[in-house]
Amino acid sequence: MRASRVHAALACAAALAAAPAAHAAPPPVPAERALYEDGPSGRYLLERGWTTRADPRDVGLRAGWQRPGRAAGFRPVSIPNAFNARRLDARGNRSRVQWYRVRFSLPPTRRAAAWRLRFESVSVRADVWLNGRRLGSHVGAYLPFELPARGIRPGANELVVRVDGRESRLDIPPAGRPRGWWNYGGILREVYLRRAGPLDLDTPRVTAAPGRPVRFSATIRNTTRSPLPRQALLELTGPGGFAREVRLEPGGVVRAGEAARISGRFEIANAVPWSPARPALYVLRVRLPGGQVTTIHFGVREWSRDSRGRALLNGRPVSLRGASFHEEVPGRGGALTAADEDAIAADLAALGANAARQHYPPSPRLLEAFDRLGIVFWEQLPVWRMRGAQLRDRRVRAAAESRLREAILRDRNHASVMTWSVGDEILRADPAEERYIRECRRLADRLDGTRFLGIDASISPVERIPRYYRLLDAVGLSDYLGWYGGTSVDQLRPALDEVRARLAGVALLVSEFGAEANRRGPAREPGTYAFQSSFLDRTLTVLERTPYVNGWIVWLLRDYAVRPGWSGGNPKPSPPLSKKGLIDDRGVRKPAWEVVRRHFEAQPPPG
Repeated sequence: MRASRVHAALACAAALAAAPAAHAAPPPVPAERALYEDGPSGRYLLERGWTTRADPRDVGLRAGWQRPGRAAGFRPVSIPNAFNARRLDARGNRSRVQWYRVRFSLPPTRRAAAWRLRFESVSVRADVWLNGRRLGSHVGAYLPFELPARGIRPGANELVVRVDGRESRLDIPPAGRPRGWWNYGGILREVYLRRAGPLDLDTPRVTAAPGRPVRFSATIRNTTRSPLPRQALLELTGPGGFAREVRLEPGGVVRAGEAARISGRFEIANAVPWSPARPALYVLRVRLPGGQVTTIHFGVREWSRDSRGRALLNGRPVSLRGASFHEEVPGRGGALTAADEDAIAADLAALGANAARQHYPPSPRLLEAFDRLGIVFWEQLPVWRMRGAQLRDRRVRAAAESRLREAILRDRNHASVMTWSVGDEILRADPAEERYIRECRRLADRLDGTRFLGIDASISPVERIPRYYRLLDAVGLSDYLGWYGGTSVDQLRPALDEVRARLAGVALLVSEFGAEANRRGPAREPGTYAFQSSFLDRTLTVLERTPYVNGWIVWLLRDYAVRPGWSGGNPKPSPPLSKKGLIDDRGVRKPAWEVVRRHFEAQPPPG
């Protein structure tokens, strides 16, 4: 009898330690701060107190892990988090289900008319609960989503997120195809609790070209139960001490729960244009009745192309040179810290790059760094090496077009973004691909007609580049002549000439070229540092002597994980890593770094 009472007491103590003790102290109040500047005021970073639990058999939902207080088995974790970052094998790449939860106290503010939860990137599917109430779901990484924080209350609240990292056949990129980068699952970028004022601003758009008035438009939504005046105050600052205020008072009201458009135009006398050589930025702050302030950095710049296919920035030809990258660090995978993102920007600047590219939309913090540094960005959707026929599925096409819409609405005010690239190396041209490009053209022209619509395509074989790419403004060419398939760098200039004849008037770039390097050895041996250096030197020499090519972007800045069994054409590979980087996975610069840096330094861009 006594032993049973002892066991019962111990079990009771263990239960108390596992659950109520965790709730004994009030949860932390998140700080009002954001990791990037542009956006509305009232963003509270949810960075403390997160826990996580693996769910490899996908039983958590049936077991009720989404309910408040079900913290047993959860362990502390930092957010952002890629839960499979340390498992670079086939099982890790397939991914699984993982749960996250955090308790926080509602910030004590009287200025909130409503609260929302903002996720900057969750891979791949997120299901979200607040205080046991399901808020909604979202599919697709790399772009943000918001959910209304229904059921939020003063004091303690509990947020639970179920993340399914497994690929979907209807997502982009779809399941069932080899991937070009590791399938990291988790909450890959930061999470905010966002305070919405009585009027909440959405989808701001600033259009600013040299010699023309600046145009501003946005949607304002009334989050209250009473009508509110439709008005805003624009505060502008910029180079040379420029400062101005513009009051928008179009009249009328915004009805309760509804949205309305506001717009205006204003002059900036003697505006300083944005360019890589002088990345001048203006700052627009939009103040709404009720206290919300939205910050927007923008540049006065204009992209165009002439009949010869020259890309023009503010009416002048450009000479772009840069490197692609992946948001990945060893041990943390695709879950980068702010310091990691700053390091990518610093590496590009140290290389002498004025251009960059990634296979998916980057973090907002990186884009802001590119705006400041004068690094032109080739923004791309993760429509990577899909078959053209896959785009016959209207659901897949709709997913891709939805990502394009989200990317444009998020990034259209960034001075550094030059191109919306709607695909990369799509295989086997198909009428469905042409239909997709036409639909993307209409969407991009409606949401943002100030940048190029482009695509990335393999340069070889040239005859597989479809002539309907003339619908585009720009084409980025992937060039591995001299690396794959017994080809030679000597074939590059003739291939470029053929593409130019095929796509007359389209702005051409070489947006990807590189060679694996993971060891010392002779320059004639593929996979050595010496071979990589020689390959890049010879390729860059050809490109510098091809005047109609508007720029070139090396593949790639840093080594990264691709997929299990990856060889990348290297006879002595390092799977699953791509070793085409100028910097290895330990952060050490390879000899090719200096080769590329010297070429970039000798080719200063105009403007």
